[in-house]
Amino acid sequence: MTEAAEKPSIITEDPGGDEDSSTPGWVLHLTVLLAVLIALLWLSLIQPSSPVVSSTPMNSTVDAIAPELPSPSLEASSGPVCPMDRPENLTDPTLPPTEPSQSDQWAGETDWEFSPLLSTPTTVPQIGQRPRRPRLLTSRGGARPTSAPATFTLIQNPVPHTIIPDRPRLKVVTYTVQSGDTLLGIAQKFELDADTIMWASGRMEDHPDLLKVGQILTILPVDGVYHTVQEGDTLEGIAKKYKVDVEAIAQCKYNDLKEPYKLTPGQKLIVPGGEKPYTPRVVHVYTGKVPAEASKGTGVFGWPVSGVITQKFWARHKAIDIGAPTGTPIVAADSGYVAIAGWSNVGYGSYIVIDHGNGFQTLYAHLSAILVEVGQSVGKGERIGSVGSTGHSTGPHLHFEVRYRGVQRNPFGYLP
Repeated sequence: MTEAAEKPSIITEDPGGDEDSSTPGWVLHLTVLLAVLIALLWLSLIQPSSPVVSSTPMNSTVDAIAPELPSPSLEASSGPVCPMDRPENLTDPTLPPTEPSQSDQWAGETDWEFSPLLSTPTTVPQIGQRPRRPRLLTSRGGARPTSAPATFTLIQNPVPHTIIPDRPRLKVVTYTVQSGDTLLGIAQKFELDADTIMWASGRMEDHPDLLKVGQILTILPVDGVYHTVQEGDTLEGIAKKYKVDVEAIAQCKYNDLKEPYKLTPGQKLIVPGGEKPYTPRVVHVYTGKVPAEASKGTGVFGWPVSGVITQKFWARHKAIDIGAPTGTPIVAADSGYVAIAGWSNVGYGSYIVIDHGNGFQTLYAHLSAILVEVGQSVGKGERIGSVGSTGHSTGPHLHFEVRYRGVQRNPFGYLP
């Protein structure tokens, strides 16, 4: 065998058969390696690497690595924009709007403009990416970059306002009754109990109906009794009468008392928290013979007049007041006979009392006209008089009482 036969050479046949071609193996390996390196370099430009913490200021480092690129707006986009892909629909509402990165700008060149969801914020931006600056929505719905987040501070304009605290009255005052006043209304005006005003105003203690226009009422600074010292009075006796401690009277700043406590007849003392014993008023009704033809009540009452309730039934006013214009018709609340018809000297003015023959009696006061006589039989709903403001009254109204066996009852319990 020859030497050429012992060491054959590698022969590559050309498919064309025109000429020989041979390529060393290391060239093929080098070519593949270069292709891999180019691909890795290209991918690193498209997909930035993980963020790297640096002590260099963010803006200067990033600006040096990646220069600012123009940001396409929604209005400048040539293709349609998917509504669900708008930045305001894809970003976290709790984070400030940001400017798109380089990859986001490349994505804007496609048919659809996509805005990526924001990831968890880090201390520095990714390598090769600009810092995400806040974007503010304009009136046209677009966005514009700004160098810092907008901060809104609400500052209330100073409004001069002076708060005047409630100050207690330091002395006893007087009040002149006006047209339309009621005892309860006056008490509420001065933030006192009605009893306090009644006890301090002479005959008002007997009944609230003694109130009349122009009357002068005594108004205490606190709830209690206004006591006039009599001969022989002592602090201990006064305290016992009105059910309070002696110290309540002695230490009351309105009394200006100093030890030793010496009282003078006619001296006025305020008894804070005191209660004056109530003496029921005695009234008299018709005691004559009952007319043979007198109607008997049914026990079911009707409203005696049409109007507005101006004062309710309470401990010192055992009746109801119904306000109505002067001359408004008043009718019998139930059938019966007239027991009283005339003038009252205790504040009722012109009034009527009807006995219903079953233990009940009704009283109608402050009338401007009386249309029945004593002993006359009347039926339920029959007119007996007219509304007025006679006697002690502050305006036209009907004072209406219901009595059962001499005891005044709340009319609301019997009226429909």
